[in-house]
Amino acid sequence: MNNIGRLFWLKLKETNAILTSLVIAILLITIDYFNVISSVQISFAITITGIVVLIAVWTMYVTNFYKLIKLSSINVLDMALVTSIMTMLVYMVYLIYVNQKNTWKFILAASILVVALIFLFIRLSYVKKSLGKHKSDRTVVDLRDLCEGKITKYPVVVGDQAVNYDLLDRDVIVSVLCDSINSAYSSGAYVIGLEGEWGTGKTTIANLAQQRLVKNGDICIVKGLDFWTTGSSAALIQTMYDSLLKALNINYNSVRMNKLLKRVAKFMVNIPQTGNTLNQIINENISQDDVDQLHDELKDLILTSGKKYVFFVDDLDRANKSQVLFLLKMLGTLFNLPNSIFVLLYDKNRMKQIVNNGEEVNPAFEEKIVNQEIRIPKVSEKVISKIYKKSLSEVAKANEINDDELSLLMPAIELVAKQIESLRELKRVINSICNIAFSKDNKLNPADSLLLEFIYFKAPGLYKLIKDNSSSFISQDFASAMQYLMENDNERSERLKKFYDENLEEYKRYIPILEEMFPYVKSYYAHDRLHPYPSITVDESKNDERQKQFRVCSGYYFDLYFSLTQNDYSRINLQVEDTVNKINAVSTEEALERIYRKFIDSPSEDLRLKIADLRLYIDQINDDKKIPLCRLLLNSANEFLDDGFPSPRTQVLFRCKELLETSDHKAVSEMLKQFCKRYELLQCMDTLNSFAERVEWLQKLTTKCWYEICKNILKNKVNLYEDGIYGDENAWGLYRYAEQQKLSPKCISNYLDSIVSDKNVYRILNDAVRKSRGTKGYGYRLENEYLNTMGLMHVSKLRTILQKTKPANASQERVYLAYQKYLEGDNEERYYDNPINPSEL
Repeated sequence: MNNIGRLFWLKLKETNAILTSLVIAILLITIDYFNVISSVQISFAITITGIVVLIAVWTMYVTNFYKLIKLSSINVLDMALVTSIMTMLVYMVYLIYVNQKNTWKFILAASILVVALIFLFIRLSYVKKSLGKHKSDRTVVDLRDLCEGKITKYPVVVGDQAVNYDLLDRDVIVSVLCDSINSAYSSGAYVIGLEGEWGTGKTTIANLAQQRLVKNGDICIVKGLDFWTTGSSAALIQTMYDSLLKALNINYNSVRMNKLLKRVAKFMVNIPQTGNTLNQIINENISQDDVDQLHDELKDLILTSGKKYVFFVDDLDRANKSQVLFLLKMLGTLFNLPNSIFVLLYDKNRMKQIVNNGEEVNPAFEEKIVNQEIRIPKVSEKVISKIYKKSLSEVAKANEINDDELSLLMPAIELVAKQIESLRELKRVINSICNIAFSKDNKLNPADSLLLEFIYFKAPGLYKLIKDNSSSFISQDFASAMQYLMENDNERSERLKKFYDENLEEYKRYIPILEEMFPYVKSYYAHDRLHPYPSITVDESKNDERQKQFRVCSGYYFDLYFSLTQNDYSRINLQVEDTVNKINAVSTEEALERIYRKFIDSPSEDLRLKIADLRLYIDQINDDKKIPLCRLLLNSANEFLDDGFPSPRTQVLFRCKELLETSDHKAVSEMLKQFCKRYELLQCMDTLNSFAERVEWLQKLTTKCWYEICKNILKNKVNLYEDGIYGDENAWGLYRYAEQQKLSPKCISNYLDSIVSDKNVYRILNDAVRKSRGTKGYGYRLENEYLNTMGLMHVSKLRTILQKTKPANASQERVYLAYQKYLEGDNEERYYDNPINPSEL
């Protein structure tokens, strides 16, 4: 309850609850002392009490006072309860003192006290619970603590309040400022200008100087000055005057002095509006008695104190022209006081613009007002860049970005650090950008997010240019294939060169950032643009890595960076990553199979993307899980569609190859032995063998398995065209084996003669049909090469069976027609609106 108690005490100090309690208690004691209640008729007292209660209840209802009980902060209701408690305590002490503790008055007061205490306890408990429940996860931190790696919570918000340290170690400037104040003596105000560009740390240096000056008993820092929130110019005079009196330990303002201040303020706000304004203010002969009288009184108070009084005026260059000129008028007249030192913090260029009044730079500001100017030089880029990089890195760590991810992020951090112009801007970058880029909920690439959000922060026009011209920045995974197919490499290069030349010239400083995000931009600016035919290319070998990292240059994810949402590509990628993590976590093959079945239980398009994205996480799968996962993929390979390029089935087999090539040789051999009689997977084994071509040891094992299946088929006359084994082109695994082994032509024709029947004749013929797809539709014709490989014309039973087995559906009709036309010498391709359905054969 410590925090609640502190908040409660602060609220109590801000209100008049204690005074109100005493007043009410004294009123009750007075009424009781003079026995007012006994002199009033009971019926009248009850009536008055009832009316008062009704008025109170009605007032509470009309003003919604009762709703304050739900407010999760200390409010007027709590103060009312405190007032009741203190009032009753004082009144009960009085009753005990006058020996009335056994009266109805004491019992009533005690009852009110107990009820108020109970309600107050409930309220404080509710406030404490609400504060804990709604406590912000954000950690407002100090920049120094962040640089020192002391911040581990996320998200990080860096406070912009004034600090009493200097990360840039500019003790020399602080010492010069302090020495100037210590040695300054003048019959009038002594004005020191602390000059530096925005964000160079003027406020920090002023704070450090004040820390040192307070140790000097002869110097008094005038507190409570906030020139630009005082409202009117008259209020500014009052603020300055009150602050000086407090510094002089005088908290008394007489009625005469207040009237005098009002008269002086009324005169002083009448600033001339024409001509050379600043010179008129400085050279104006202000001789009114009111001004002189107030000035003399302040002068006497300062001289008799024997101290110097230092005013720090921060952010002078943020004020508007009238405010600045009014302050300068004050320094030249009313507050032109001995032993008073004004330290003005400003940017010289900005101040010149303010006092210039649209004409040539007026030298009066520096020559007639500022007695001494101390310049804050820029810190070396090497020093400041180190602080920027360290701060951004620590923010990333606080957001739970690990060391490996941080190493990938560092190039982006370094690029951003080079563009930050001040410590103040660094804080804005951390607060405005990093909490988006590094958020745990942002699944996009943190480096690209950081760079793109920084571009939005610094150059919104460039951000919009990128957003509206995706085709000039996306270099892979084109969400629309037409974008890529409509132009060749040379056309694309010319289009990109023209676009970059016309649009990126005004954003030259951001080219390094764009190069980091977009390979096309990097390719263009990497070569000499004077070369007559430069080609814009990308390293396609890195495409998988970029896709896995959700890079902005991918057409799958580009739009997400501008909406900070997810789409099917990012959603499925995350699902694949989650599945891999789950596979690694299980301890049994049964559990692994459940995860796998859930993984493939998806709509066809989602499944296509899942299998494609699985390649991105092969290296993350534990070694002991690779063989079991490969076995599951092979077992269900025929469940995946074999259409499209590459087809889901083809991708499944390639994933198998990727899993096997990094597995133990002996374990792979043992697993493949289990598939030597899986005749329905003959075509899959053939394909897997071709994928393993560049992995010598693996291809030996896959070839052995493939050959073993084929030998068993020929030896045992296994019917590859019967239900349960048949699959479109599955038998071609056997035909290619015979071709590769250079078996006798009669070997396959004899095999087909042994299995051909009226139930499978159209399936066998279909394997000899060449299939195509184009603008005309689906094309089919019997291919002579296929016929020869299969030895189909030497299958003696074929014609006899076809004479007896007429086509029963459209698919069989097309196969039969292709065969008949081939026999007639017409081998032209015939087109249809829909494809042959193997399940109808």
